[in-house]
Amino acid sequence: MAHLSVVKKLSHLQEEQKVGRAYIEAGDLKLLRGGVTEFTGDQTAGKTSLTLNILSRLTQDGEVCALVDLNDAFDPHSADANGVVLENLLWVRCGGSVENALTAADYVLQAKGFGMLWLNLAGVQRKELNLIPKTYWYRFRTKIRDGQTLLIVTGNRSHVSSAADQAYFFDTYRAVWRGTGRFKLLGELQINLNTRKPFIMKPEFRTIEARYADE
Repeated sequence: MAHLSVVKKLSHLQEEQKVGRAYIEAGDLKLLRGGVTEFTGDQTAGKTSLTLNILSRLTQDGEVCALVDLNDAFDPHSADANGVVLENLLWVRCGGSVENALTAADYVLQAKGFGMLWLNLAGVQRKELNLIPKTYWYRFRTKIRDGQTLLIVTGNRSHVSSAADQAYFFDTYRAVWRGTGRFKLLGELQINLNTRKPFIMKPEFRTIEARYADE
């Protein structure tokens, strides 16, 4: 019986990592340092994968990075499989508190010396995030301006607004299913990668294929 693998093969993850690193290196992360970048989209759209690839490159280069995890959604096992050096990562779990997440992000930026701060706001109700004053984002941007820190904010919807130096929107364009009848298997996801502001590369179209194993 065929089933979707819960855990990808190591060779598959390593191949994805190579593609991700080449994709990032082509854009040159230097252009993102000292600014705010926002990745938004649905849960399966690819924003987390791209962020993990950036995190992987920086931690492998010896930089210390920080993750402020609003909903405790970070999976260290998946991050490790994607090449993230966990010893170089500060993980702050906020238990769903928006106030704690913003406070933690503020402390990390004040401390300086971090190669990247990932502020993950995915999975929070929109009405809660709408309570965040816009001045927070401008204050964060001022603190890292002309520095070496990358501030990446991920979420289901855009919250940083005009304070973002770069803004990406990930959109699942089409899902391709295989088989007939009631029981079908997901064959691939086609992803649109759009930008709301000028970025280091043109918007791209990506296809993610699903691999199955027999048991």
